[in-house]
Amino acid sequence: MGRKTVAVVGVGAMGSMAMWQLAKRGFDVTGFDRMGVPHDTSAHGAESRIFRMAYREGAHYIPILRRSLDLWTELQAASDRKFHYPIGCLYIAEAKAQWLTDTIQGAAENDVRHEVLDEQALRRRFPQHRLHGGEFALLDTDGALLRPELAVRAAVKAALAAGATLLQGCPVDRVTPGPGGVEIVADGRAQMFDAAVVTCGAWGARMVDAPSPKIIARRLVGTWFGVGDTAPFMPERFPVCIRQTGHIDYSGFPCMDGWTVKIMPPINYLSDVDPSQVDRTVTRSDTEIVRRVVRDLLEGVDPEPVRSGVYLDGFTTDRAPIIDYHPESDRIVLAIGFSGHGFKMSAGVGATVADIIENGQDNYIRHHFSAQRVFADAA
Repeated sequence: MGRKTVAVVGVGAMGSMAMWQLAKRGFDVTGFDRMGVPHDTSAHGAESRIFRMAYREGAHYIPILRRSLDLWTELQAASDRKFHYPIGCLYIAEAKAQWLTDTIQGAAENDVRHEVLDEQALRRRFPQHRLHGGEFALLDTDGALLRPELAVRAAVKAALAAGATLLQGCPVDRVTPGPGGVEIVADGRAQMFDAAVVTCGAWGARMVDAPSPKIIARRLVGTWFGVGDTAPFMPERFPVCIRQTGHIDYSGFPCMDGWTVKIMPPINYLSDVDPSQVDRTVTRSDTEIVRRVVRDLLEGVDPEPVRSGVYLDGFTTDRAPIIDYHPESDRIVLAIGFSGHGFKMSAGVGATVADIIENGQDNYIRHHFSAQRVFADAA
């Protein structure tokens, strides 16, 4: 009867990993992407991402993060480019902040390797962070910096080596489920597949010809600042970091290009944008928060940005992803709505998607990240 055919619609963070895992298991995989692969304008753009095992969004993410770490290690070992830098992830909070106390407790209860640093230890080990008194920190030992474009490239290369097909510059117009398969219409041509995986980031599932969970596209801005002395901000001395104070919440990344660090805020976005018509001009107001971060919370970083970019991601109403069958068809698997914190787990998501396609089993994942929980919000 031949191999089971699977279409992967959207070959970014999740789609590239799904292609790799499905092709490795012997499926006949075709990936479709409206852009080149990789590219730098959507959820896997901006040159660097955080991997963290101690997870402030909830300990129920830890199993898929553990699986991801194993797969990042495997993919890195087979890649010709370095994309995984195991330098740790530093969480910093004000005294007695409940969110960090809960994160530390979750790490301890789930055997996540970590250290807790008081203010004195934090000042001594990481003087790049300007403290105001009373701060404490969690250092996630398995935390890392990921280079997302290079990781996507590595996964796609592995998928192609295992027999997959990639169609670049080929936007999918329609995905139609039926009793005998899934019809994909792309570039004016209809093709039939046994199953489809939809991993379209900010585009959500809008191309699926059936009622679908609502995904909100958001415009995110990444900003780079120059540093005079790069030595304190190199990866071996400046772990990726997440810091929340009473008025600012940001993530920071070490110097990877020889002269800048990257700062990203979680709240500086335009919401519910049209991903095909998003404004990619970065204004002064777009960088207001990160300029304040540099001025108030970092030492030795130039106060004005030298580079910036606009990226897109898809958000659910509860900011938790969907990793599940489409509510209208068990021939379509969704991996969407990662709400700004998906790349770190994308390797594990790809394996989970392959599990669901292969045998329909991953009750733990589908329990926590079901499509049904947000289906009521469908447009």
